[in-house]
Amino acid sequence: MRYSLFNRITRTALIALSASGLTIAQEAAKQAPKAPAAADIKKDSSYAVGYSAGSAFAENFGAHGVALGDFDMEIFMKGFTSAAQGKKPEVDAEKLQAAMMGLSEFIQAREKTIAEENLKAGTEFLSKNGKREGVTTNKSGLQYEVIAKGGDKKYVAPTDGVEDNKLFMVNYKGTKIDGKEFDASPAGKPVEMTLQVVDGFREALTSMPVGAKWKLFIPSSMAYGERRASIDIGPNTTLVFELELVEIKDAPPQPAFPEGFQIPGGK
Repeated sequence: MRYSLFNRITRTALIALSASGLTIAQEAAKQAPKAPAAADIKKDSSYAVGYSAGSAFAENFGAHGVALGDFDMEIFMKGFTSAAQGKKPEVDAEKLQAAMMGLSEFIQAREKTIAEENLKAGTEFLSKNGKREGVTTNKSGLQYEVIAKGGDKKYVAPTDGVEDNKLFMVNYKGTKIDGKEFDASPAGKPVEMTLQVVDGFREALTSMPVGAKWKLFIPSSMAYGERRASIDIGPNTTLVFELELVEIKDAPPQPAFPEGFQIPGGK
């Protein structure tokens, strides 16, 4: 397992900068801002590339529990600069590999401790929360509090093996039990969701009436379980969501291929 994490961390290091470059190119194409003054190009582009590289670092390394605080930033930048200039590393490959293995083992041990702490905190929170007036606890362990009842229309599951093609238009805000927000839909702009979500979210979407707004308390077993989802969502994290179901609609039909057309198959 430690070798797997080491490989993922190392591979992530190699793709992070290329991913950040792609992000900048995509944003530039979408926004097409007016040309900056010559004096600002170096300054602003330096910040843009640095910010994008930092975002890629947070997204890719954060999923493994690695943060900037785990590094000596002066040495980090020295290694970054050497690689960017095409120079050979000043530390031999064997020593670098040993260091990455050491980092991997350290991160795994820390993640185990975090998982234990999060599970204990979540269990205590849900036990106390379930006793509050207005909070319902399902057999699955999902807890919810009705903020707005909504109407009579609800999701109806397809029968006879028919594929589910429903889209759920929702407004939501996600926080941890300490109140820290980690995600939210744009204000006043419902977003599309399918049932390809964590178990707790799926249970709510298929149970609540259209127009309803619930506050969900999702145990980690119905969220991301023992795996880390991001920098903010560590292993065994209990999640809290405010969820409003605005509409349930049919997904648009998939485009039909012309008669006689075949998709090339593999061997």
